[in-house]
Formats: sequence, structure tokens, C-alpha cells
Amino acid sequence: MLAYLDSLCTALVARNSREVRRLMRHPQASALPRRVREEVLAILRARPNSVMAPIHTLHFYHQTEQLVLDDSAVPEPTPQLELPLRPSATSHEVNLTLARARKVV
Repeated sequence: MLAYLDSLCTALVARNSREVRRLMRHPQASALPRRVREEVLAILRARPNSVMAPIHTLHFYHQTEQLVLDDSAVPEPTPQLELPLRPSATSHEVNLTLARARKVV
């Protein structure tokens, strides 16, 4: 699928309408999301000097590429660093001050 998407993206960027039509007749074209198929049709219908970019197709290619990545290529997450939280001297003073203020009122 990744090779198919690569060919489709290359043809779309090059504005090779003959190759895009051939690729859209391929059986793997049925696995494309609706927004990608609609984008391909819009690019095919656009004028030759149009500046439409295959954004959805390139995004789908990138998503598929990320799914295909080998698990060994993904770095292991580092464990969270635990820091001990100890009350500071100033935090006790603030609490005592607030407690005294409540008694006075």
C-alpha cells in the first residue's frame, strides 16, 4: 500500500493525469479514504495551471508510513523521573499565618 501511495503522490505532484487515472483504477484505490478520492478527482478536474496540492493524499501517505514503521525503530519511552516533594520552611509559615488570620477575624 505504501508503494501505491508513493506512486499516487508522485503522480499528483507532477500533475500526470494519465498516471493518476491509471492508479485510481488499481484495486488498492478502493482502500483510499473518501477525502483522498475526492481530492484526487478535484485535482484531475482542475485546470492545468491550478495550484491545488494533494494535502489529504500526502497526509494519508504519512499516516500509513508511520503505521508501517518497525517497532524497533521507535525509541523506548524513558521512565518518568520521580521527585520527592518535601514541604519547605516558607510553606509552613504561610499556613501558620493563614491559620492565625482566621482566628483573629
